[in-house]
Amino acid sequence: METAWRVLEFLQPHWKTLALVLTWAGIGVAYLRRRSQWHRKQFLAQVNFSLNYVQGSALAMRTLLERPAADVWLNEYGVRMVLAASRKTTVEHPFITLKHPRDMAFANRAVLNVLSEHFAEGFVAAALGLPVRTGLFCFALTREKYGEIRTHKLRVLVVEEQTLAGLFGPGGTAEALKITDPVNRARLTTLKAMYDLYVKDQGAEHPVLGQIELAVVA
Repeated sequence: METAWRVLEFLQPHWKTLALVLTWAGIGVAYLRRRSQWHRKQFLAQVNFSLNYVQGSALAMRTLLERPAADVWLNEYGVRMVLAASRKTTVEHPFITLKHPRDMAFANRAVLNVLSEHFAEGFVAAALGLPVRTGLFCFALTREKYGEIRTHKLRVLVVEEQTLAGLFGPGGTAEALKITDPVNRARLTTLKAMYDLYVKDQGAEHPVLGQIELAVVA
């Protein structure tokens, strides 16, 4: 104890300098971390919402929106839990799954809330009796680790339920798609795995995928 007090007495005249050094050290560590993330193309603090659909005979992938992870789950503990689970995804299983079903349901509900807010205009139009088009969509929280995927992010893959079943269900048309881009080919693999989860989720007490009805003004 006496030694500790002596150390504190020694440091007391240098508190301001020490605080300044620690501040700049923190800035330096943050800079190095961001530079490393840039070189590895890993931006796991961002959540990309990707709409997947068939356009002609091709697979189309379009970004609906992108939000910081903290704006989706609104809680530092929740964000850390999702990021920890994202480190366990594999090429064969790119889906982020949480150990406790209640946590998984909460993570999906947070995603649903962000999507609902983004499509609020369609919901208001429907409430006012205006003509709208609606569709039931499935979504999955993923971190794809294919070599073809250039940028690593948390991605919410959104696809209309009817499209998913039409591609990979009985008599599916996925094989007829003309895909030359390796990134699109990798995404098609993820969507096939997503369909397999969709089948398993039917009647499951704790489904992995989320579902949402989206509306747009007709």
